[in-house]
Amino acid sequence: MSTSWGYKKAFGRCACIFLAGIALQFCLGDLNNAFLHYPWSVIAALFFAYALYLIYYLSDKFPGLRKLYDHYACVSALAAMVIMTIFFGSIAQNDEATGFFSKIGFTRMTSSWPFNLILLYFTATLGLGVINDLAHIKHKKWVPVISHLCVFVILTAGIFGSADKKFIELTATLNKPTSTGVVEGTGESYNLPFEMTLKKFTIEEYPPRLRVINMQDRNTSRDFLSIEQAGLSKSFGDWDVKVDQFMLNAMPDSLGFRELTHVGSAPAALVTATNRVTKQSSQGWITSGSFIFEPERLQLTPTEMVSMSPSIPKHYQSDVHIVDAKGKEKDLAIVVNSPAQIDSWQIYQYSYDTERGKYSTISIFECIHDGWYSIVQVALWLLLLVGVMMFFTAGRRRKEDKK
Repeated sequence: MSTSWGYKKAFGRCACIFLAGIALQFCLGDLNNAFLHYPWSVIAALFFAYALYLIYYLSDKFPGLRKLYDHYACVSALAAMVIMTIFFGSIAQNDEATGFFSKIGFTRMTSSWPFNLILLYFTATLGLGVINDLAHIKHKKWVPVISHLCVFVILTAGIFGSADKKFIELTATLNKPTSTGVVEGTGESYNLPFEMTLKKFTIEEYPPRLRVINMQDRNTSRDFLSIEQAGLSKSFGDWDVKVDQFMLNAMPDSLGFRELTHVGSAPAALVTATNRVTKQSSQGWITSGSFIFEPERLQLTPTEMVSMSPSIPKHYQSDVHIVDAKGKEKDLAIVVNSPAQIDSWQIYQYSYDTERGKYSTISIFECIHDGWYSIVQVALWLLLLVGVMMFFTAGRRRKEDKK
């Protein structure tokens, strides 16, 4: 068999798997892996590993099975997986999307038949290659074999352990311990194996933004002025707007606003707007308002006004006290995109009371449990160790080559 013919057959096999996935997507809809809950997930993973061993064992009797893990199959499977991953990263994932990509499942890649079949085929090819390497370990080097084995374990855990993941939404109130959340999607109550107490919630906000809004043409409100101090000015069309006074924390009073740091206070600014064409000038207080008082705007014309946009959070975090199932206590700061780790649970900062904003007394967390986390963690640490070994062995090999 020529090299080109070997690759043609291998890539043709990948194309057939992809087309089979498209057909299943049209006939059955999205792949539902809900049946792969423990213990069935473990049973399925063990059966998958045994099936790969059986295929390799029978390959001596049926040489055609070797085509599933020769270098042609490995290269084509890897290329197919890379292509599917590129699609995954370049197409917006949206469950409610419509169109051609939605029909073939590319807007819901993790539950689409084409992606999952290609992923399963790639994992199977990798697993067969690992078995082959282990069977001929005397003729192979340990470092690449272990690295391939680690990747196989991570992929297998991801495929068969995905249905075992739990997504729990936990709402913590200031200074009130809680360990009860709700299952996302079903709303069922769920008792977590740890107790959490919200000690402090803080938000860092962007400077308030001043805009001139034309009620007949919303596009004119896209430009804005970030207010950080008094004296700032900006032109909006025919209007020159200047900030005469600015208070980051203020409350309304009989004279307008007074500076006061209190629950419910909000930014306020005294502004002057002058029309360069008509020479008309207006002055007044504007504020974004809060859950205590309404926003205020400066009316310029029947259709134009100066307003202050609601504060936009830049960074927010929750300082919590956690008591785990063993009674150990921890004080943690949970930040957006920086989850806390409690055993096999990852705790993400999810939301807060958006109506109260920086004065929120609750914090909403997403708690994710992965029963296969320990296995994946061991594989990742081993993979890191293998990478270090490859670095040093490569350096030693270069020195030997120089000698």
